[in-house]
Amino acid sequence: MTLPDTIQIVNDTSVVLPMDSLVKMDSLALVDSLRIVDSIKSIIPIPTGFIGIPHPSLPQTEGWVFGVLLIFFLLMTYSISHSAGLLTDSLKTFFQVKLRSSIFSRATINDLRFRFFIIAFSIGVACFYLYLALNHNYTEFSFLKYGSIYLVTALFFLLKSFSFDLIGYVFLDSANLKMAKESYFNILSYAGIVLFPLLILRIYILSELIPIVDTISLIVSIIAFILVLIKLFQIFLHKIVASFYIMLYLCTLEFLPLVALYLVYQLII
Repeated sequence: MTLPDTIQIVNDTSVVLPMDSLVKMDSLALVDSLRIVDSIKSIIPIPTGFIGIPHPSLPQTEGWVFGVLLIFFLLMTYSISHSAGLLTDSLKTFFQVKLRSSIFSRATINDLRFRFFIIAFSIGVACFYLYLALNHNYTEFSFLKYGSIYLVTALFFLLKSFSFDLIGYVFLDSANLKMAKESYFNILSYAGIVLFPLLILRIYILSELIPIVDTISLIVSIIAFILVLIKLFQIFLHKIVASFYIMLYLCTLEFLPLVALYLVYQLII
């Protein structure tokens, strides 16, 4: 019996078999699911990252603090190098009332200019200490607040200088007034020079050592205030009525203005 050809059977069956699913239109070729807006994404937005906690604004982490300290250092060295003789003479004759008038009479325009620079430097150092002391809440340590404190403090000393002249014109002798005014700002300059390295340590040393630096700075400030009182008594205490002048100075130019200045600082910070 003749058997049918197997090859023919295979060909016949290939015709009968259904079309391969791959031949059909691929489901991926249909509307791409990526083009459809995901319903979950439309309801719940996918987070893009975590909201980080910013670092606290501290003096040692602020770039402008280093820049201002560098400017103060250059200002101090420039002023001292050009007016070292005047500062040395005033320091040597600090307790000699009669000789100081001749020293200040020899002061030139350049000496006055460099003295202005060193006073501006000392005010800046004092303002840094004030900002550090009054920033109890550890808020942002900003240059704008420091600049406001500096401007207010500079205005305070400018008004104090005018008050010196006004009170001296009414109550005091012009020579004694000049010595008192020069002594006051010289003491301020010396205090700024001494406090500047302590300020650098205060900002960049370990936090455990900060109370020690603060104590030393407070002692320096108290000594400066005591020296101001000594000069006032040395210059004016030659009459009984001079005690009235000293008390008038302390009330009008020290105690009451400092209270008002502290209130202004609180508004700024």
